[in-house]
Amino acid sequence: MRVGLHYGGTDTSMPLVDLARAAEEREFESLFVPEHSHIPTARKTTFPGGGEMPERYLRLWDPLVGLSFVAASTNLVVGTCTALPGGHDPISYAKAVATLDVMSGGRLVLGVGFGWNNDEFEDHGFDARDKYAVVEEKIALMKALWTEEDAAYEGTYVRLSPSRVRPKPLQRPYPPLLLGVRPGRIGFRRVAKWADGWIPMGHNVVDTLEDDLKELRVEWERVGRDPAGIRVTVLQALRPGLGDVLDRFREMPVDRVIVDIPTESGDVLLPVLDEIAAQAF
Repeated sequence: MRVGLHYGGTDTSMPLVDLARAAEEREFESLFVPEHSHIPTARKTTFPGGGEMPERYLRLWDPLVGLSFVAASTNLVVGTCTALPGGHDPISYAKAVATLDVMSGGRLVLGVGFGWNNDEFEDHGFDARDKYAVVEEKIALMKALWTEEDAAYEGTYVRLSPSRVRPKPLQRPYPPLLLGVRPGRIGFRRVAKWADGWIPMGHNVVDTLEDDLKELRVEWERVGRDPAGIRVTVLQALRPGLGDVLDRFREMPVDRVIVDIPTESGDVLLPVLDEIAAQAF
């Protein structure tokens, strides 16, 4: 099991490349970042964490641009947790993802989600009631561009006339595509239908994950897929006894744990990285 970091970096916190270099020096395997294109000021969607939304949500770097600098400056695996493809044109986004995968030497992991902020989603031109269908169609269109020489797609919400595009991703057929959803039959059916694996929703899932993975395996087998191929990346909060939690994950079919670190300056974060590394390795 590999251990990486999840960092909601901004223009006022420790610079992303500096953080990445410090992570690599401490032998972390990967760096994952979140995404929000923008936060509508007059928002009807409540913050799922309760209370006021943290200011960092207003200032997050663009993930693919930020991760390109990380990939150029380190040998870390770079990933999104989670990207929001519903907020992108799928044609240009597919090309950007493929470009980063090729230029990083195949080190990209694409964690995607549907997004909690319906106001943000609707600003990109779709009704929030159609969110799940829109995202799934955009993913299907991107897969066509990544895998077909003459790609085409005709959906209800997005379409692509027969087209050719390069580069194709270095990883075949495309970078690992992990879907971040809550556990349960509906979410697991989506994971089994079109993703390569799962990012559990929540920051402390160690007590429930084993049972959830059994349920996911049922859905995986139901559609004729080998459950041995499920890729699981867990987002874990900082907490007392983190080393014991990581050891428990090592007993499960978990590929990677990314530890969520605060959006802070370097003088705060460097000791945090030392503390995590001491318990992880």
